Amino acid sequence: MDDQPEQAFRRAMSAFATGVTVVSAARADGRMSGITVNSLTSVSLQPRLLLWCLGDQSERYDLFAAAETWGVTVLSAGEQDLALRFARAEREGIDDGEAEIFFGAPVLRAGLAHLACRTHDRRLAGDHLIIIGEVTGFRAKPGDALTFYRGLYGRADDPRST
Repeated sequence: MDDQPEQAFRRAMSAFATGVTVVSAARADGRMSGITVNSLTSVSLQPRLLLWCLGDQSERYDLFAAAETWGVTVLSAGEQDLALRFARAEREGIDDGEAEIFFGAPVLRAGLAHLACRTHDRRLAGDHLIIIGEVTGFRAKPGDALTFYRGLYGRADDPRST
């Protein structure tokens, strides 16, 4: 019975369609890891700030909570496999050649857009850590976006390509 309000809240929030990203950071030994995130939000234009939320039960919490630089890859409609892969902790590793360093931050070579970030602030809120990043570099290309809605992946067609 205790889970019912949480599940009802999840269902209500699933009515809000989001984009899908992979946030990536380098470990101390240089290996790169990624995590699927759909909580990405723009915060400010001056300075350029964005935020994302990291669950305190995430197996990758220590890495991403401590990362001073990190990258964001906005996934395209055809990249659901990457979203699924980086949603699982056992598949968090980014293979050689699969990523590049962009303005000092690791990003996947895939994707519609890339943002390099430096941690600006961290705030605890409930069972999540809100990570606010200052955007130090960015780029975007045309294409259809991967979306997440009602617990399923979908797509948003690029209105500029028609």
